[in-house]
Amino acid sequence: MAASTKKVIFVQGPTGAGKSHWALEQAAKLPSSCIVNCDSVQIYKHVDIGSNKPSLVEFERRPHYLYSVVDFPDTITAGQYERLFFSTLETLKETVIFVVGGTGFYFQAIEKGMYPVSVIADQVKDETSRLISEKGFDFLYDYIMVEDPDFAKKISRNDHYRIERSFQLMRSENKTMTQIQADFSKSQRSFPYPLLKIGIREDKDILRDIIVQRTKVLLDAGLVAEVESLLAKGMRGWDPLNSVGYKEVVAYLSKQQAPSDGLNALADEITQNTMKLIKKQKTWFQRDKDIHWLHRSEDQVSVVDSFVSSLA
Repeated sequence: MAASTKKVIFVQGPTGAGKSHWALEQAAKLPSSCIVNCDSVQIYKHVDIGSNKPSLVEFERRPHYLYSVVDFPDTITAGQYERLFFSTLETLKETVIFVVGGTGFYFQAIEKGMYPVSVIADQVKDETSRLISEKGFDFLYDYIMVEDPDFAKKISRNDHYRIERSFQLMRSENKTMTQIQADFSKSQRSFPYPLLKIGIREDKDILRDIIVQRTKVLLDAGLVAEVESLLAKGMRGWDPLNSVGYKEVVAYLSKQQAPSDGLNALADEITQNTMKLIKKQKTWFQRDKDIHWLHRSEDQVSVVDSFVSSLA
C-alpha cells in the first residue's frame, strides 16, 4: 500500500445513532487514521453544546478535521463544503479517513459532486430575500410546485434551505430542478478515493430514549446559556441557530420566560423535532443501497480491516 494512497470510510446515519463513537473506536485501532466532520452544524464555531461536538478527550484520541472552522457571520453551502473537504484531504498525512456525520446533502456533494451552476446573481438573491420577507417560504415552494411538481414532491414544505436554494437555481439557470439534476447526472464524476460506506442504525424506540436523555444532558450542560450568549453577540438569524436544538431555544428565550419556566416543554419540543429530523435522515440514507448498515453495538472491525487490507 503506497503511503500516499488514502482510503475513505463514510460513517453515516441518523442523529443519536452513535456514529461518532463507532468511528472513533474504529479509528483508534488504526495508526494512520483521522476523523473528518460531515455535519452541517458542527462545522460552525461557537455552537458547541447544542451541536454535540466531540469532547476534548475524544478530539485528543485521534486527529479531527473540519470541526469549528466557519465563524460568524459566514455560512457554508454544500458546494463550498465539497471544495473544503477535498482541499483538506489533499493536506492530510493520515491514510484512513473516517468521514462522520448525518448531513446527507454533504455526503452526496463529496461523493457525486455538485451541479456546476454559475454564480447566482445578486439580483436573484435580492429577489429571493424580498419574496421571503414579503410572502414567505410557502410562496417559493408554491412557485416550485407549479414549475416543477415532480421535484417539489421530493422536498418538504418546511425545508427552507432547499426551497430557497432551488428557487435561486431555477431563476438563475432558467431551468427546472428536474432538468438541472438530469444535466448533472450526465456529467457526474466518480469519487476519487477508494470508498466504504457504513451506516449506523438503532431501533426507533431506543433511539427516542437516547434523544430524550441526550436533550436533558445538553440542557444540563448549559445549552440555554450558550444560546443566550450567542444572541447577546448579535448572532440571531445565523444559520446554525436555525438548526434543531438551537431554534427551539431561540424561540424559548424570545418568550422572555424565567429560566426555570417551561424547560420540560422545551426539552419535549427539542426531542420531538429531533425525531422528525431522524425520520428525514433515515429516508435519505436508506435510498443508498451501497451503505453497509451496522447496529450501534456492533464492533465489526473486520469490515474496516477487510476494506483497508484489500487495498494494500
